[in-house]
Amino acid sequence: MGLKLGTQELADECMKRQDQDPGFQQKLKGLTIKLLFVATDCPGDEDRQLALDIEKGRFSEILVSAKPAPSDLRTAAFDHTKYDFRVVAPEGTLLDLIHGKMDLLQAMDKTKLEGDIAKVMAQFPGVVGFIEYLSTMDIVP
Repeated sequence: MGLKLGTQELADECMKRQDQDPGFQQKLKGLTIKLLFVATDCPGDEDRQLALDIEKGRFSEILVSAKPAPSDLRTAAFDHTKYDFRVVAPEGTLLDLIHGKMDLLQAMDKTKLEGDIAKVMAQFPGVVGFIEYLSTMDIVP
């Protein structure tokens, strides 16, 4: 059974798999970042948000929230003191990125990006590794 993007089940599976997958640490390459991923227009007419705290290549916290679409998750002021970066995109765009149907450059045209781009770029291999990690999971619409 597939996992839906932006759900507690996906967050729980990420936390569990990081201890079971020997390649996990290698993929994330010591990534240390606090990210918000907002998937808009999800099934069930929801917007879903994952708040990820990744420290030295490990998830330390993943918070999940969902609101009826269109929600303020799309437009809320970005808190630079709590998070390094926020990505807001339609669920389909995020799934295409995760499943390799779209590369990062293509996805950037369809997303709203906010935050410390320099910090993301400095850890780019870990960010790519994070996306590769997600691609190993059965994430479905």
